[in-house]
Amino acid sequence: MPTPMQARYLGGLFVLGAIWGAAFMLIKIAVAEIPPAPLVAVRLVIAALILIAVLYARGMRLPTSGRVWRDFMVVGTLGVAVPFMLIGWGQQFIPSSLTAIINASVPLFSVLLSYIWTREERLAGIKLAGLGLGFVGVVLAVGWDSLSLESAATQGELAVLGASVCYAITGIYGRRAFQGMPAMVPATGQITAGALVMLLATPLLGGYPQALPSAGPAMALLALAVLPTAVAYILFYWVMDAIGATRTSMVTYLIAPFGLVFGALFLGEQIGPGAVGGLALVIVGILVANGVVRPKAEGRKLNTEASSLRREP
Repeated sequence: MPTPMQARYLGGLFVLGAIWGAAFMLIKIAVAEIPPAPLVAVRLVIAALILIAVLYARGMRLPTSGRVWRDFMVVGTLGVAVPFMLIGWGQQFIPSSLTAIINASVPLFSVLLSYIWTREERLAGIKLAGLGLGFVGVVLAVGWDSLSLESAATQGELAVLGASVCYAITGIYGRRAFQGMPAMVPATGQITAGALVMLLATPLLGGYPQALPSAGPAMALLALAVLPTAVAYILFYWVMDAIGATRTSMVTYLIAPFGLVFGALFLGEQIGPGAVGGLALVIVGILVANGVVRPKAEGRKLNTEASSLRREP
């Protein structure tokens, strides 16, 4: 039975899963009238201003080292700006619920790339089976029969899958680059770097719309900037400081189910058995690939770091 203090932090974990799960719904609403580039640019600028204010209010400062800012720019570009763009572009063509399922593949790519890149993971036997199971779940959710490179829906699905790869790469990179820093510093630095990148890139990607969006998309954009991008980062590190990285990483398993529920409740998206079955396989695959589910003889162990698992859309 958890203590009142533990229950408080576990409640924070569920709130975090709900906030990040709602991001897919908010993107779907916003991108109906706001092109992906200005959507991401405005979202990141607002979030960066909030995070910088919170960072300085806590008595911390962004570093001035050129090497650290190089790392901020790498993660801010490849781990924030690019995947946000890919997800926003992809969601023009696919439901928010499907985006949530595909995005759940991030930990699978993290395990695979950790093996290829750093050799920190042993990839054989049960872990390899878990990876295969997870990727089969993604295909099942997407629907094998509907896959066609000429289809806008398939292109959208591939864009979201590309975002998952970006998150996995920068999760591994950031874990090494920002080791020893207070967690709020790299969080603020990478969002700020992503905002700078998008401010420069947006004029080259079609610029800003001439007309203001209607109330619904405008409110969705504001909510995206404040909740899943700024507030969620603060909440994430508050929970992680209290219950540890391993327990906090379990938020990964909450995001996609919340994404499905929000898509069905507020957008009227149909959730078929393929989507539910695919999500179940993805989650089981993640558990197996990360050593949470093992034969009894091997025991149980959770290897995955929160920094490589946690990626909001």
